[in-house]
Amino acid sequence: MKRLVKYIVLLLLIFTSGTALFAEDEVFIGDGDIAALHVYDSQGNRIEATSEQAQNIAEGWIIHNPDTPILLVTPRGTINVFEDSLLVTGDLVGNNPDLYLVSGKATFNTYDMGDGFLTVTTPVSRFILHGDGEMLVITTEEEESVTTFTGRVESYNALTGAKREVKTFEKLFMQERMARLKLIEAGYYLTYATYPDMMLAKQIIQELSDKTTAPTTPRAPKANVERIALTPPPLEGVSITALAEKPSSIVVAETSEFIPQRLQSLQVEVEPVKIPERVSQFSNIILAPPKDRIKITIRPITPEIPTISNVSQSAQVPSSPSSFQSTVEAEEIVVVTEIKDEEPVTIEIPLIEEVVDIEAVEEIEEAVTETIPLPDKEAEVLETALEEATESGEEELTLAYPSETTRPTLAFSAEEARITGSFGLEFGYRFTFDGSNTDSLHHQLFLKPYFEKGLFSIRLQGFLETEDFSSYTNTAYPVPTSRLEMAAYAFSFIDKLRIGYSSSAFYLTLDRKFPITTELTSLFAPSLISDQNLAVLNQLTLGPVTLVTTFDDLYLGSLSDNDRQFGSSLLRFTPRSGYRMSVALGGLAVIDNNPSWSINTYPFLGLGFPVVDSRTTEFKFLLHASGYLPAYPTLDTDSFIDTSVGTIFPNYLVGTGFSLKKDQFFSKILVSLTKGENHPLIANEFASFLDTRYAAAVEVLGDVRVQGKIWQARLLFNLPFSSGATFAYLTSPVSTAHQADYSQFSLSYTKERLQVGLGFAQLGIISNLSEVFAGNETALSLLRGPYSTSFLSLQYAFDPFTLQLKAQYPAQVTSYTNPVVSVRISLNLGKQF
Repeated sequence: MKRLVKYIVLLLLIFTSGTALFAEDEVFIGDGDIAALHVYDSQGNRIEATSEQAQNIAEGWIIHNPDTPILLVTPRGTINVFEDSLLVTGDLVGNNPDLYLVSGKATFNTYDMGDGFLTVTTPVSRFILHGDGEMLVITTEEEESVTTFTGRVESYNALTGAKREVKTFEKLFMQERMARLKLIEAGYYLTYATYPDMMLAKQIIQELSDKTTAPTTPRAPKANVERIALTPPPLEGVSITALAEKPSSIVVAETSEFIPQRLQSLQVEVEPVKIPERVSQFSNIILAPPKDRIKITIRPITPEIPTISNVSQSAQVPSSPSSFQSTVEAEEIVVVTEIKDEEPVTIEIPLIEEVVDIEAVEEIEEAVTETIPLPDKEAEVLETALEEATESGEEELTLAYPSETTRPTLAFSAEEARITGSFGLEFGYRFTFDGSNTDSLHHQLFLKPYFEKGLFSIRLQGFLETEDFSSYTNTAYPVPTSRLEMAAYAFSFIDKLRIGYSSSAFYLTLDRKFPITTELTSLFAPSLISDQNLAVLNQLTLGPVTLVTTFDDLYLGSLSDNDRQFGSSLLRFTPRSGYRMSVALGGLAVIDNNPSWSINTYPFLGLGFPVVDSRTTEFKFLLHASGYLPAYPTLDTDSFIDTSVGTIFPNYLVGTGFSLKKDQFFSKILVSLTKGENHPLIANEFASFLDTRYAAAVEVLGDVRVQGKIWQARLLFNLPFSSGATFAYLTSPVSTAHQADYSQFSLSYTKERLQVGLGFAQLGIISNLSEVFAGNETALSLLRGPYSTSFLSLQYAFDPFTLQLKAQYPAQVTSYTNPVVSVRISLNLGKQF
């Protein structure tokens, strides 16, 4: 009854949408308990769902239905949003509509798309439905999946970058690293489709079934075979329609080879010949006629017991044909007219050769008894089986056929248990030419087992490395003795680790990128080249309060080299409702091991006042302030607050500016007054090994980012000015003056399995350019040296292999000519459970 009501409602909606009551581009709620909805407009304002405004859903609206499903009707299709889902509307009237499903599940049914496509985005995935079709998208804490009911869907995993195509009646679980497409059953389609069609479900499942099983106790069939002798048909009555030049002559010859009366196996020569898998009746049409060649159908005359069967065709076309001749030489063709369940039947299919060189079509059509064409799908399935048998070296393929009365049945059962985890092993080889270390060569064999299930995932690592194949080093031995080396040794076995999700109350991740926690801080520069580091981020969320703790490298590489490393802790408060002013309180810690252990902290306060706060646009007014407080080996509070001086704060940073986020674009401008040890971007690519201190009065920080689907780009710079309105200089260089401005640029391109990236960072780019223009340095110095670093990477995945090429000039004190070049190829073997 409910289904009948839903059909009636849809028909009424379609009828009324064509009248003058609604505009052509109108979007409205078609079904469901409207009073139970939570609806917000593009500015985040709550709208009464019972009002007339709720019947005109526009772009950027937020829809939450905690207790009831709803049906949205758009000019491009319908959207069935299941209960407890959160949906954000995008462009619903254009040729390429898009939506954002934040959580829950929804079925998207499109029509009248033409050349357009529908894009549905979730927090970690993107799905594109081409043409007219229907798909089901689920994004919850337990499941991230897409199911195609009709049409074709392209899926994109934003975390791994993997792209897959999901065809009709296929389902893909996105949270699995090596997920495989699975065929769904009719019950799943009838449950989740917006307007399910029982006959369509049967038709699709019958077309997709790859085999039909034999009866439990198969009976041996027996075939009665009759021989048919064919005579050449008379040329009278032949109708010829020439599509090109009229041929002068054509010769068709038919010969036959021996077929035994009773065979025990199906012998198939390895040729690209399509053969149906499931056979219940046989046709005497041995070769299917191509569209651009000759089709001849001959009536059998006298049945006789055949001994051989073979067909060959040949045609000759002169350049200037003037006449047409046809001859047919027929011997014997086997026709199976009856099958009895007594003995097994096997058939040997001979190789059929044809030679056709003509652009004319001749049809001589007469009746043929019991000619039943087999489905193309069955031929394709058997051809695939033959190709697999050929690859495995098997030249004999035995197939079991049911009796003539057996027909495939449509099964309706519960969906199989979905895959919830995966484990596997990644291993490979890496070659490195270290241009920064006397042009040494490194050969490395690495092994990385991994496990992933729900909230937990871990990837371990181990390697065996050599330079000249005379001595070898490995991960496990020798075991260090000092405390610092023991800590680095313990973490060296971890490649990646994750506990929880970024939206969970507790979230811990160990990865290769040093994260930037919020735009409310200006003390961090993003890591440019960090593939040799293991950064950690721990996030605790309790309502509107979030505590984030970070450390840049658990491998402790810089501290082992007597350099500096960085950590931070930040407590952020953002109200869930009302005016969403953000407050961030925390600090940056600099840990130094040269000449002795010391810890210096930079307490920090950040405020963000939203001026425009919507889903698509966010404009904030920013206020920043930080100080300087040495914490170890002595706590020097006078460096933070000193009442003996007039300014009270001997070291400070006070800044103001704004941040703008619009779709894929983000920018931030901050102007700061600084004194003493404080300045923006204290943690950068060069601060771990260089003394980057300088004296400045005013600093200008700029951050511009574009995060697209294919292209990603970022430009970051900080310009320090002294009290005389000139650029500030580093205090550490003694022999030469070097400006203290910092700049960083990165660009990446991602297209299907290809990833390309490049980037560079400069400390004092104006001084570096001046040295090049003066002839003191070559242009190559802009890419390498103590004040420059750069990289270029290329990666291509051809599952299960991945090839990566990378060239980089790491940030180092000394200058060198050759870059560090590495070639890495890996094989990933995994299994789901």
